[in-house]
Amino acid sequence: MRKLAVLTMVLALILSWSVPARAEGIPQVDRALEWLSTNQQADGGFTSGFSDGSDLGATTEAVLAFAAAGVNPDADTSPLAYLETQVASGTLSDAAGLSRAVMMAKALAADPRAIGGKNLVAALLGTQDKATGRFGDSLYAHAYALLALHNAGESLPAAAVELLINEQQEAGGWAMLGGDEVADTNTTSLAVQALLAAGEEPAAKKAIAYFKSVQNPDGGFPWQNPSPYGTDTDANSTAVVLQTLVALGEDLANWAPEGVSPVNALLALWDAESGAYNWQLAMPGANVLATAQAVQALSGMTLLDFSAPKTPLFAATATAPVATPAPAVTLAPVPVLPASGGHAPGVLLLWAGAALLGTGLLLRRHQA
Repeated sequence: MRKLAVLTMVLALILSWSVPARAEGIPQVDRALEWLSTNQQADGGFTSGFSDGSDLGATTEAVLAFAAAGVNPDADTSPLAYLETQVASGTLSDAAGLSRAVMMAKALAADPRAIGGKNLVAALLGTQDKATGRFGDSLYAHAYALLALHNAGESLPAAAVELLINEQQEAGGWAMLGGDEVADTNTTSLAVQALLAAGEEPAAKKAIAYFKSVQNPDGGFPWQNPSPYGTDTDANSTAVVLQTLVALGEDLANWAPEGVSPVNALLALWDAESGAYNWQLAMPGANVLATAQAVQALSGMTLLDFSAPKTPLFAATATAPVATPAPAVTLAPVPVLPASGGHAPGVLLLWAGAALLGTGLLLRRHQA
């Protein structure tokens, strides 16, 4: 209770976000949120940790994390001011960036059709390739766009849903760039949730076999398997797969190959010294995206409906081992002021770069 009280005061006074009552007994999430707040920039956005300044994708993931944990910012929070400035600047024009903006707006309880003087939903729909039905330059971006439209209450374009179904591989997964490339857990997770949003449950459930085939003995998930970059469990992949398994209604007790579930695997990546999450145990260091996505998953959030009731996943799991404390690469706290800021790359290729290269290189992701 003391930790929760301290965190509540910190978030209320420093972030100026309202903190409604929520479940007790989740110290890892409390600590993770406290650490995550130190990465908020003066313009209201959040840094990715890989470059200076705020990043749209990292800000979106952080906002989703706070919302997942029951810490909901009001209409005048600095993240919303940051988003409005990015939109008003005219730099958001691609499917990936617009999708992130729509998702952030919804998580902030704002109207994505009236942000910074722009209808983000209409703009996102306008990026669809009418010949192919595709959004963005990857299936990851395509699936994320469908989820953004779904959360905005928009009907999903039939051609876009059909494209996603047609790109599913025989083993049940999806590759980021499509075709017969090696499938990856992140693209597959977003594709599954997008198909569930479209009401295509049979196709979505075909991915269960794929997830089973790439799960590690420790219960977690890698970016790809096989992969020339290694197949160690990483927090981002494990988190997004967890969200997908919850969306599919899977019993996580059936996902413990050696008595350790994906929840335990994710908890084991927590760094007790910093309160943040490591990307991989072999590469210790407090990681913004890993922390934000871990909080989302452990809080029971999926990308299908931010407002749906959430049940913390670790409430029903055994205590997991915690990562051996390692020197955390923690950024110095900065003032949290409602202000504006510059546009930064989205989240898509940031996930891919971190997962594929294991160095957290910031590619143009983006974002996610």
